[in-house]
Amino acid sequence: DAWARPSVAGRTATAAYLTITNRGSGDDALISIAGIGARAGLHSTSMAGGIMRMRKLDRLDLPAGTTVELKPGGTHLMLTELREPLVEGQTIELRLRFAKSAERKVAAEVRAAGEER
Repeated sequence: DAWARPSVAGRTATAAYLTITNRGSGDDALISIAGIGARAGLHSTSMAGGIMRMRKLDRLDLPAGTTVELKPGGTHLMLTELREPLVEGQTIELRLRFAKSAERKVAAEVRAAGEER
């Protein structure tokens, strides 16, 4: 259920979310994201002293047999320097690169947060 937020007029950044399950017997890690004509990176969000902070991550560890959910208010894919706006209803392709596993292509629907699927 990969999805991305529509971009806001005049802004060249948005976020994307998905769930990754490592069904293998060994640990792995998501190390980069590509696609859609934008820069993409991993970020985590946290609250400290009433202030929301975002931190860039170099990798997302995926221990064997676990599921990791990238979601609003937590770990997510940050899409920056968008060449074109992302519009609700559009589908974008993301290429996920892992430390050990083969690259995976994922189709992400552009939709507003909270839309039921």
